[in-house]
Amino acid sequence: MNLIFGILSSILIWIFSIYTSLYLKIPTINISDIFWWILFSYFVTDFFITIIWSLIHLPPHKQGKKLIMSGPYNWTRHPVYSSVIWSGTGIITLIWNSWVVMFSVIPVSLIWSWIAMNEEIALYKIFGEKYKKYSTKTGVFYPKLDK
Repeated sequence: MNLIFGILSSILIWIFSIYTSLYLKIPTINISDIFWWILFSYFVTDFFITIIWSLIHLPPHKQGKKLIMSGPYNWTRHPVYSSVIWSGTGIITLIWNSWVVMFSVIPVSLIWSWIAMNEEIALYKIFGEKYKKYSTKTGVFYPKLDK
């Protein structure tokens, strides 16, 4: 349910950003075609690799039943959310060449942070000290570099 809410909220924020950009006639992002394709390829590849890698390590039937700390979960506690925030916003930004969409990463991040916070409260109740220890070693959306 959280994932669906987060995805729908992100899509609505991106749509609002696109229409705001068009309505206010804000200049588009101007980058070379080659750089556009490099960034687009990076974001799409990152998005799909992260989603697939996350699902391999934590299939839906194990969610909330087993604490997974391997694969992408070794680096961040919410790799799928992170992928939607950063790569999803990057993809939409590039498709629309919109500065407003690029800055929509802020409200999108806030929505996913709220979802992650509520999820972490539930996970702490399920896994207790083991989850608390895990959360001190991994970042929420970014890897902790001082492990």
